[in-house]
Amino acid sequence: MHEPAVPATARFNFPMRGSPQMLTAPGGAQGRAKKVALKPGFSPLDWARLVKSGENLSGVPVPRPYTMDEVKLHNKRDDCWMVIGNKIYNVTRYMDFHPGGKSQLMRAAGKDGTKLFYESHAWVNPDNILGPCLVGFVAGPGGF
Repeated sequence: MHEPAVPATARFNFPMRGSPQMLTAPGGAQGRAKKVALKPGFSPLDWARLVKSGENLSGVPVPRPYTMDEVKLHNKRDDCWMVIGNKIYNVTRYMDFHPGGKSQLMRAAGKDGTKLFYESHAWVNPDNILGPCLVGFVAGPGGF
């Protein structure tokens, strides 16, 4: 059987630029998010180890409802909560593990970061990464 001749430059161009397979985040470069170099000991595998350690990563004894006014108080690098889909996560311990860097997480510090999260991570389930960081749920209008 004879295969049609394909130029060598065309063989490894998948996904093609502009194709539906190419993820493009708003303002992103070709769908690739800017990543930062993580310090040794802060890889995704290190995060998985920490999660499995059983350490309380949420900083609270048990999840409960919080108002957005309470969430707004946790807007610093050493005390950072964010809302994703009406769930509140304490991402303070995750800061050093985030591939996009601390500054990206700080964009949603003390705020509802749902839209920002899904613009950058449409394929990611936040509970899979941040489940152990669950502080609670948003109480009041639009929340729990």
